[in-house]
Amino acid sequence: MPAILRLIIGWFFSPRPILGAALTSVFVVSAIGVAYSAHETRNMYRDLQRLEKSHDDLEHEYEKLLLEQSAWADYTRLNELAFKELEMQAPETEDMVVLR
Repeated sequence: MPAILRLIIGWFFSPRPILGAALTSVFVVSAIGVAYSAHETRNMYRDLQRLEKSHDDLEHEYEKLLLEQSAWADYTRLNELAFKELEMQAPETEDMVVLR
């Protein structure tokens, strides 16, 4: 085996290049992990924004339904329905019985 080849093989398998290769691979894996983490963070933030918009839309719809419910349950409207559709009327004074 020629001397230069032995020198190259000896240098390649010495502790210094192995340590360099190990550190380089650790840095590459770390960089890939940081990029993946940033990508996932952006995806989760986008999903959070969608869910918050959906929550706000549902909250607005709920407020509208509460207003509508209070409008339908208004005493004046119920009184009007009782008189017109159910033909109800207030009892006469002589028909009332007071219990003590």
